[in-house]
Amino acid sequence: MAAPTPFSRRMLRGWRGALAAAVLAAAPAAAQDDVRSVVGEPVLALAQRPEMTTGLRFNSGGHRGVLAARLRDPGPPVAIAGDRYLYGWGCRAEGCRVGGAFLAYDIQDDRMYLILTENGAVRLSVPPDPRAWPEALRPPIQGFIPALAEIIGPR
Repeated sequence: MAAPTPFSRRMLRGWRGALAAAVLAAAPAAAQDDVRSVVGEPVLALAQRPEMTTGLRFNSGGHRGVLAARLRDPGPPVAIAGDRYLYGWGCRAEGCRVGGAFLAYDIQDDRMYLILTENGAVRLSVPPDPRAWPEALRPPIQGFIPALAEIIGPR
């Protein structure tokens, strides 16, 4: 077999470099693959997770644009409640009652919880019956809109 030409050696070095870069890039991505990696990030990071995107599109209906805007609004970083519920929210500068979105994700049951408020009213709730929401989300909802916390969870 003939010896490789200088051109093919360069190509080989290029492929090795590209392979090494791909391996190095994949290592942090694997660590970021866990949904818990969004803890400490804005709620938009939780909404953009693959576990959430389809559910948000399906459940937002005619509120998609408003929901997208509220998820980009300022709010506390994503946190975890009860060792299984990731949650966060974003609200307009005028307050969460005027316009806000609360988003939570159950990492054990792969389930989403969502509240969208607008002009002092709840415009969207997933699931719609607040008694179906876990009690572990009551304290986070208390921070979002205190009056809503009273109706969360089974009675």
